[in-house]
Amino acid sequence: MKKLQIVFITLFFVLLLLPIAFFNWEENVVSEIDNRQLTNNPFGENRTPGADLTSQLESYVQDRIGFRDEMILNYTILNDKLFHKMIHPLYEYGKDGYVFSKQKANIKLTDYHIAFADMLAEIQNYCEQRDVPFLFVFDPEKAAVYTDELHEGINYDNSWVKQFEQELEKRGVHYIDNTQLMKDKREEGEQVFNKMYNAGHWNDLGAFYGINNVLEELSKDFPQITPNELSDFVVEEKLNETLPSSQFPIHEYEPIFGRTCPLEVKTEEYESEVKRNSQHRGFGYYVNPENKEAGVPKTLVFQGSYLNEMGFKFLQTGLGEYIHVHNYENVLNFAYYFNIFQPECVVVEAAEYTINPTYFNEENLKNFSLNLKLDELSAEQQEDLSVISPDIEEGQTLATVSVQLPQEAEYAYLLCGDTVYDLLKEGDRYAASLEKEQLDRENISVITVDSQGRKIWYR
Repeated sequence: MKKLQIVFITLFFVLLLLPIAFFNWEENVVSEIDNRQLTNNPFGENRTPGADLTSQLESYVQDRIGFRDEMILNYTILNDKLFHKMIHPLYEYGKDGYVFSKQKANIKLTDYHIAFADMLAEIQNYCEQRDVPFLFVFDPEKAAVYTDELHEGINYDNSWVKQFEQELEKRGVHYIDNTQLMKDKREEGEQVFNKMYNAGHWNDLGAFYGINNVLEELSKDFPQITPNELSDFVVEEKLNETLPSSQFPIHEYEPIFGRTCPLEVKTEEYESEVKRNSQHRGFGYYVNPENKEAGVPKTLVFQGSYLNEMGFKFLQTGLGEYIHVHNYENVLNFAYYFNIFQPECVVVEAAEYTINPTYFNEENLKNFSLNLKLDELSAEQQEDLSVISPDIEEGQTLATVSVQLPQEAEYAYLLCGDTVYDLLKEGDRYAASLEKEQLDRENISVITVDSQGRKIWYR
């Protein structure tokens, strides 16, 4: 009996020490179970500066203890089996087997949303001054379309959206909102969001209808654009057995659309040289030869995960030259991308739950501004180009022209051949990036405009 007690005590301490023995010491780890970066060593080089040491230590141990993911998964499955309750940091159950992203407190319209509307108006004004049509696309979250399927007790209120759109209308911003379309398709019996899988985004069928709505709106400026047909795609079913960024088991089929039209991919030519935010690197450049031949415009699209994950294939089919950049943070550097790609049409897309400082930096948003169009090629004063030390750096696809201006300029422009590019402040210099094939070294000049509207032409 005594030996048996010793065995049990030994086994108890082994089980107690195993999680410590398998402690995860690796830095900058992203957990697959809840799709977030785990707390780094509070004494290491990746620690969070200024954070409370006690809370960091507690979080570090909780995140790194051995078998953490297995314990969370088993606890989640057990609650599901016994109580039909989802204990998960990303998801929650609704009614009738629906799964939603974890619901947060209702938000109200704030100065941040007003600043976002101002940014869109600024971009549209910039585009219109250059005869480039602009469209803002607002995509709903699942809860806005399936509100009645949310769990009892959840009072979902997104009335801020209507107030935000009223601010857009005050500014004359050209926009569409796909919310009502998704509701209408649901009423017609279409499953535009999956019941369980990918609770944060529409599915391919929802994207098909949503992008067709975009294409129909763009066709008002470009009659060459036509909506997609179901016959343009091969539609198959895919079985999903776990929720995204989670090992939570499910069993659900969803429609997957496969593009059939020919496509030229130019992404690799640009990807390594086009600057993007380090956390939001999404980029693509596609050419649909048939549409391009028909005069469908070269379109620059700033898009989030609704288009990055599903909607892109329907834009590839519907547009001519389709250049997309991940919208988070990058749209705040709008003029940089406009300089390079010189689009004939611009689209900015955002999902309902992304219009907040997590995705678009508040300070940069509130300070957002763009150059006015250079009204005429004339100036009160002329200087030699050598005064501003022009420097040209060439990559495989892009070239960057930078200059040192002797005084602060309200606006600065690079003239290269027949094209005007915005010079953007970078440290103590001004720079513009453009496609290398558009660079004419023998025909470069710079015009600056001061706060009084006086121009200096360096040539």
